[in-house]
Amino acid sequence: MKLFKRLIRYVFPFKGNIVLILLFNLLYSLFSIFSLTMVVPFLSVLFGQTEKIAEKPELAFSIDSVTSTFYYYMGIIIDKSGQVSALIYIAVTMIILSFLSNLCRYMGQYFLAPIRAGILRSFRKDIYNKMIILPLSFYSDKKKGDVMNRIGSDVQEVEWSIISTIQTFCRDPFLMVVYLITLFSVSYKLTLVSLVVLPLSGYIIAVIGKSIKKNSVKAQQILGMLSAKYEETISGLRIIKGYNAIDHASDAFKQENKLFSSINTKIYRINDLGSPLIEFLSILSITVILLIGGKLVLLDTGMQGELLVMYLLVFARMIPPAKQLVAANYTIQKGMASAQRIYQIIDGEEIITELPDPVRIDFFKDKIEYKHVGFSYQGNLLIDNNKEVLHDINITLKKGEVIGLVGSSGSGKSTLVDMLPRFYDVTKGKILIDGIDINKYCISDLRELFGVVNQDVILFNDTVFNNIAFGKKSVTPEMVIEAAKIAQAHDFIMEMENGYDTVIGDRGMMLSGGQRQRLSIARALLKNPQVLILDEATSALDNESEYLFQQALDTILENRTAILIAHRLSTIRHTDQILFIDNGSIVERGTHNELMQLKGAYYKFCLLQKIN
Repeated sequence: MKLFKRLIRYVFPFKGNIVLILLFNLLYSLFSIFSLTMVVPFLSVLFGQTEKIAEKPELAFSIDSVTSTFYYYMGIIIDKSGQVSALIYIAVTMIILSFLSNLCRYMGQYFLAPIRAGILRSFRKDIYNKMIILPLSFYSDKKKGDVMNRIGSDVQEVEWSIISTIQTFCRDPFLMVVYLITLFSVSYKLTLVSLVVLPLSGYIIAVIGKSIKKNSVKAQQILGMLSAKYEETISGLRIIKGYNAIDHASDAFKQENKLFSSINTKIYRINDLGSPLIEFLSILSITVILLIGGKLVLLDTGMQGELLVMYLLVFARMIPPAKQLVAANYTIQKGMASAQRIYQIIDGEEIITELPDPVRIDFFKDKIEYKHVGFSYQGNLLIDNNKEVLHDINITLKKGEVIGLVGSSGSGKSTLVDMLPRFYDVTKGKILIDGIDINKYCISDLRELFGVVNQDVILFNDTVFNNIAFGKKSVTPEMVIEAAKIAQAHDFIMEMENGYDTVIGDRGMMLSGGQRQRLSIARALLKNPQVLILDEATSALDNESEYLFQQALDTILENRTAILIAHRLSTIRHTDQILFIDNGSIVERGTHNELMQLKGAYYKFCLLQKIN
């Protein structure tokens, strides 16, 4: 129930629409029942049993008043024009009432449409906004395909659940109440007999709904795994084919797909069981009503044949909304199962938080300091939370200096720089910029200081121009071209079919690894950050491209503060300071020449690359 209340809040901005939906559905219910009551005078005229009423009855909001009024006017019409004219009069009235009834029904749907579109828009906006706020560590133990399934299939289930709830509970209860009042007004005895099935129906609904929710959770989890398989297959297709692992990948997918199919079959069977059961119980009730009502008519107890026919028609019309209420319950249960998975994202802990009144910063004046910094991946189920990735890191980076970070893979170099723009927060110690803890700064201001080029290049399925200009406003073509030239990307861009307007495909798959890296470097340069972070920025460049990039590096780093992470030591040998990191600790620091004279870890690292 708590989860359902959280979902219903998305309806609150549409309170005016809800009022109109309720109003039109109430009118729909009333016009619907009044059109059914026309059966009584119609049959009375048809079988010549019309009661003539001498005085015009007082018009009131009741079945008796409506039928009496019609009897009065029919008496006049029969006297003047005959029974056929009276039947035409009743038929026209029924058509008008039916038209008004269905018009109100459509208007109820008309005002529901903005709610349906608006809920989906708001729900997806909230999920997306939370996705981009959550720290990177949140996704380290989750498969991308499963996350995509949650914002796709699961959102669709929840949206349909909310809409079905509004659609059903803003209309069908009115119909049920109006029909029940009508049935009680005709014969309370028959109605009490027919309502015996309600407790049994309620129990069936509860049992089936609980089973559907349980199985839906399993189904959505497996669907997430299947989505992850799709994503992994597309990303790793080259490896799958190269290792002749098509059968292996296919068999693994088949197992999960078979399990998903099995659970879905169970859900469909359970889901499809409810309506037939309710309908069977309703038909059973109708049969009992026919027997008892027929007996009352035959014994001449005051029950008229035309009233019994109307009673049966109204009772039959009550079955569809009852079935809709049952179906809505199943839809809600499936929606709640999906909502549980979605709220795991929405309720994800925002570890990277900002103070209510943060310090603003446009540029840093003096230095960046790491003071006794330690870090561990807290909250990640796949990593030992007690194991520190970084231990007692102390660094001072003065404005205008360039620092090189060297070390084996997994030593903590990337994590060390990822803490500067607060992709992760330190778990021990603190990082200061101009003497102020970076946790006190406005996050957006802080990140504006840094330009990051990673080894794993992220490009978008867009034009070359938009990829370089990503995140920047008021960018001119000249600015983009200048950044591309410095990054040694301009020449190959101009050789492409549409130059800077060429769409580079998903993740830039139309480009080589080196070309993708150079676009990434151009993007960072266009941002013109105060601190440039190059994390293995030249790893994907071929020898020629790296040579050209090295020539431009002096220009790139001129009067700029930078941190360079590299395996290729030629990139960092001329930096102001080199830090050699091993197992999360700084084991050596100094210039290239100083470290070579020590003949320690850095010296051995250089020998492997034949650098002296």
